[in-house]
Amino acid sequence: MSKRESEKSSKPETIKKSLDDIVQKLDQDADASKSWSSSITSNKEEWEKLKKNIHDRQKALKQLVTDKKAGIIGIDEFDEKYKKLQDELTELEFAVYNMRLGTKVQ
Repeated sequence: MSKRESEKSSKPETIKKSLDDIVQKLDQDADASKSWSSSITSNKEEWEKLKKNIHDRQKALKQLVTDKKAGIIGIDEFDEKYKKLQDELTELEFAVYNMRLGTKVQ
C-alpha cells in the first residue's frame, strides 16, 4: 500500500464508514440471518472445521486455567500458553466473521 493509500485509509471518516459497513452486515435482521444461513450452508465443511477448532481452543484454555490453579504449571508458562491460545481464538473468530460477512477483515 502506498503512503497516500495508507493515509487515505487511516482518515477517521474512511475508518468510520468501513466500520459502519461491517456493523450493518452484522445487523441481526432477517436478511442478515438468511445471508448467514446461506454462508454456513455453502461452506459447511469449513464451518464445521472452524467450530471444532474453536471448541478445541476453548477446551485447552479451560484446561490451562485448571492446570494453573492446581499448580501444575507456573505463571510464566501459563501466560505464554494463554496468549497463544487467545491469539488463535481471535484468528478463528475473524474467520467466522469473514465467512458471515463475505469479507477479508483482519
